[in-house]
Amino acid sequence: MNKLTVFSRLAGFVLICALTSIGHAQQSQNAQQLFEQLRDRVYQVRVVDIGSGDKYSIGSGFQVSASGLVATNFHVVSSYVHDQHKYRLELVHKDGQTTDVKIQAIDVIHDLAILHSDGLDTAYMALGSASLKQGDRIFSMGNPHDLGMTIIEGTYNGLVQHVRHEQILFSGSLNPGMSGGPALDSRGRVIGINVAKGGDDISFLVPVEKLHKLIQRTEAGVDAETAYAERIRQALHDDQDAFFQSILSQDFETDRLGEVSVPVRLAPNLRCWGHTKDDEKVYFVGAHQHCQSEDSIYVSRGLYTGRMTYDYEWITTDRLNPFQFYQAVSTRFKHHHPRSSKDEEEIGNFACRQQMVGFAGQRWQISTCFRRYLKYDGLYDASLAMVSIDRNDEALLVKFAASGIDRQNAMNLFKRVMESIEWKL
Repeated sequence: MNKLTVFSRLAGFVLICALTSIGHAQQSQNAQQLFEQLRDRVYQVRVVDIGSGDKYSIGSGFQVSASGLVATNFHVVSSYVHDQHKYRLELVHKDGQTTDVKIQAIDVIHDLAILHSDGLDTAYMALGSASLKQGDRIFSMGNPHDLGMTIIEGTYNGLVQHVRHEQILFSGSLNPGMSGGPALDSRGRVIGINVAKGGDDISFLVPVEKLHKLIQRTEAGVDAETAYAERIRQALHDDQDAFFQSILSQDFETDRLGEVSVPVRLAPNLRCWGHTKDDEKVYFVGAHQHCQSEDSIYVSRGLYTGRMTYDYEWITTDRLNPFQFYQAVSTRFKHHHPRSSKDEEEIGNFACRQQMVGFAGQRWQISTCFRRYLKYDGLYDASLAMVSIDRNDEALLVKFAASGIDRQNAMNLFKRVMESIEWKL
């Protein structure tokens, strides 16, 4: 390699380093400018315990109108929504002064809330669009761990795949207390709302389009006279109905598992895996296909809902006699109940019904269970467990579970699943 080549490569390396440094400097300068420009439009949102007079929980929020509307997450203010006699709400300004605030609108499905205060300045944040390109630099503001207002640089990575409700994947580290704060593009326009941390510099934002719709409802006074509990109940009911009706209106795709054809990939928000259990100690082979939704709806600290999961297990043996095989299968005949709540004030006990039915050329033991949501009439956690019992050396075990579903949708779903199973001779 001659000296000219070495010099050229060295010069190129120096130029790349210089451009990278300039890029980082520009990004940092942009973050600094945005923070200085918009700091007074972002607040800490506090839920204050009336009995002690101290804060019970904290989050962030930002002003979205000259009339004093402030956006935040529903989960930030949910304690107040459910127990208004125990708590009050306040905003904390950058100088430490506090302002009382009231809730104007809530969107429990997308984890948003609109607050209002008469004591705010008229400056507010402009709402943009979440239609950015993957890799675009974005900036998140909020008050992490009650340490003070911060701004975080990160990367826009499009919408999260396989979720029931749209979220933006943000390559940046959100922390508790930043929930409800704004995520901004390089021009300072809101493109999303901080909602959750996923770990390892992966976080999630609610797309600003959901906030646009809630502001429109607020300004139109759509929910002004409706109690919080009824708003939540109606939103949950409408959301589950739309979701399960979309599933039930389609032909079920099926796939083969052992000697049986089973319905699979019922919804795009489900993540699916497979594995086979072949343990010398148990003397049978179990081939699994299982799917579950990863996202859920936050209703309160004691109630998460909106999940669905199912599992198929094809069990075979060449070592167990019929009685032993029956015993082995019986021990696996259990419900996969939704883990939505353990709070006795939120949800009742399961009531189950067992029966023997015949379909797909086989006899089946079937059990269905329901437990009622005590505060949201018409909604249930529902589960199905069923197993074929005619054969001495092979069986299909099915487990389905859904949380926050109405009884009719659950029964229709379970019926369609049963009708879609076909034994391949």
